[in-house]
Amino acid sequence: MHHFRDDFGYDVTLTFDPDVYRKRTAGHVLIFPFWQGKLVFTRHRTRGIELPGGKVEPGETSIGAAIRETYEETGAILEAIERIGQYTVAGDLVKDIYAARVLSLETPTGTDVEKAVLFSPIPDLRDKPPAFSRYLFDDVYPLTLARLAEHPFAHIPRKT
Repeated sequence: MHHFRDDFGYDVTLTFDPDVYRKRTAGHVLIFPFWQGKLVFTRHRTRGIELPGGKVEPGETSIGAAIRETYEETGAILEAIERIGQYTVAGDLVKDIYAARVLSLETPTGTDVEKAVLFSPIPDLRDKPPAFSRYLFDDVYPLTLARLAEHPFAHIPRKT
């Protein structure tokens, strides 16, 4: 279990333990989609470059929201998806984290996004580059990437 403050000053608790995250229902999702060795981001019209994610709609499952949000925000049609973790913000906002393998990319359909943005190598955001959303400037991003280093969807090169 990881505990830290996000870029907005809120307390965050992150877990990759299925015994913990299977007990909580998430109202939001965050997706790390990979396509041909690249991590797929979206360019939000006001926040900048960020990972796809969003709210679980009424009557929708967390995994259903992850598939929908990824398509709306990046145009990605997923071949495979797996919940790998979960985090809470300020004790009450709960987000499931998914890793996904992208089959193909189309034009995003979301109204608040401009386009998909692909990165290889995967960007290091420790210096908080201004083109990226502040939502990526906490420890969720690097800790999840470290967790994904061994995941078959990711193909993240090992640091030597």
